[in-house]
Amino acid sequence: MNVKEVWGNEDFNEMSWHDNYIYKMSFPSDDLRMSLEIDYIFKWELNPKSNFYQYWISHCWLTFVDVLNLKIDLDYKNSTGLTIAEIRRISNRISKNQKVIIWTFEIETDKGMISFDATGFIQKVDKQPVLSQSQRLE
Repeated sequence: MNVKEVWGNEDFNEMSWHDNYIYKMSFPSDDLRMSLEIDYIFKWELNPKSNFYQYWISHCWLTFVDVLNLKIDLDYKNSTGLTIAEIRRISNRISKNQKVIIWTFEIETDKGMISFDATGFIQKVDKQPVLSQSQRLE
């Protein structure tokens, strides 16, 4: 399976981050960028012999641009790891200077919610996807 190396705002509706594992999160600083290091599942494929799913998966960096109003509500009590259930763009509006669209994003995880405003995202693929029996690369 070959995929394009850079994904962005125009691709949002064809993307799904369900069951994507988050390794790292970098918080916005002066550049207003927030990045997630993830294993992105490009395709779920049922193995007819085992009747279990296998996954076309690749290590990626998901970076949100012009991040403001970051709110994090995660509960790690008695657990480890962080997996995305869904990423939603729930509303948009024009910036005060009328130059960009600002979206409200919600990242629902298995431990809680991350929400923020941003002008968009860029997802960069490190290497082409490999077929894996696991939902994350070790």
